[in-house]
Amino acid sequence: MDNSDLKGAKLVKRIFLIIIMIGQVAGCSFSDEDKIEKLFEKAGKPESFELLYQDEIDHGLFVLYIDDSGLNHAIYSDKMKYWNVSGNSDLDPKDGFNWGMTNDPHIPIATFAGVITNDEIKKVVVRLETLVNEAVVITTTQGRFWYTYFDDSIESIKGLKIEALSGDGDIIWKDGVYDGEHRYRGNTVK
Repeated sequence: MDNSDLKGAKLVKRIFLIIIMIGQVAGCSFSDEDKIEKLFEKAGKPESFELLYQDEIDHGLFVLYIDDSGLNHAIYSDKMKYWNVSGNSDLDPKDGFNWGMTNDPHIPIATFAGVITNDEIKKVVVRLETLVNEAVVITTTQGRFWYTYFDDSIESIKGLKIEALSGDGDIIWKDGVYDGEHRYRGNTVK
């Protein structure tokens, strides 16, 4: 084998290795569309599945979707390669507001989401003993929804409070223990 044949063989080998590496990288990662397709397959009522919103977060992909059962939210874990799906929330809550949550120590993340039909509610805050998160409120053609998450799973929901606030910061709806021993859930103003 002469020198030019050797150089040609090395070049072919390098190109072949690059093609293999590209194939491995492309095959090892899921696109958002692939992740949503996995969720669609997992959804209890895929025939009525409608994606409302998606957000890339540190742990993976967060989505809000509706189906015949109501509003659902889910988190796809890039680490664990699966979806953690919430229970459903009614699309027409009696008090104009509701919430649901997921809490998965394997991801680890705790998510909260719900429906807002009371026009006075402008902001949502989720409180734990030492943590406070203001929710993202989104408006779609299907209505107003909210969500937030804590980057770690919650070992205890001690001190959990969900508050829906007016534009002036007044609490319109709340859920939690506010006097040290009694739980309050519902509208605070009539």
